[in-house]
Amino acid sequence: MKRVLTAVIAAFLLTGTALAASPKRVLVFGDSNSWGWKPTEQGFPAERYGDAERWAGVLDLALPGVTVEVDGLVGRRSNIDGSNAVGFVEKDDFNGAKALPEAIARNMPLDLVIIMLGTNDLQTGTERPVEDVAAAVFRMADRARQADKPVYSAYPAPQVLVISPAVLGDTSRTPLSGLFQAGEQPSRMLPAAFAREATRHDIPFFNAAAVTATDGIDGIHFNKDNHKVLGMAMAPVVASILENRE
Repeated sequence: MKRVLTAVIAAFLLTGTALAASPKRVLVFGDSNSWGWKPTEQGFPAERYGDAERWAGVLDLALPGVTVEVDGLVGRRSNIDGSNAVGFVEKDDFNGAKALPEAIARNMPLDLVIIMLGTNDLQTGTERPVEDVAAAVFRMADRARQADKPVYSAYPAPQVLVISPAVLGDTSRTPLSGLFQAGEQPSRMLPAAFAREATRHDIPFFNAAAVTATDGIDGIHFNKDNHKVLGMAMAPVVASILENRE
């Protein structure tokens, strides 16, 4: 894992700071690990890491001339509703496919949309086949790259990058285990399923599990180091995509 991270950071350093001369906008669309959930022994209620500590914030700071906006929702799934309403958030609010078009239109202009979803599709009681999860996420990505001139705007469609989530660790140590233990084994198969869909759709893909784990005590959420590692690993990938958009 260290060798992979060293290689991607070295590649990033070779790109220099060309992006600083041409401001870019990126939207990260994800779930609780993009929102910045702090893992605790109690499981919940949740607090979040600060802007600069979350992986998208680390990415933002690593790329001069790039603004990274974040739309992260705890419990968000790909193209299916949540199992229950939570507070004032209704079941269909957890459906990422329904929320994505508005998120893109609201944040335009955008040069790149990054989608990182899939973990919550594996929750106990849902337990979707990993092939279905991957197909759903890449259908979302297809729609995102067709978002040309949304809601009467003049802005062109963004490029899209899909991240397969880091695999679940040992989820047995907190009260969240009841929701996620069923997903531990399937989560290990997500990267391969995502890679197949990436080839099928010709969409850039990054495997978060190749550079980091879910080392928070709950086995679901990133600790602070995980966020830093992922954000820095993503920097050269995002820089390359944005430079090719010129």
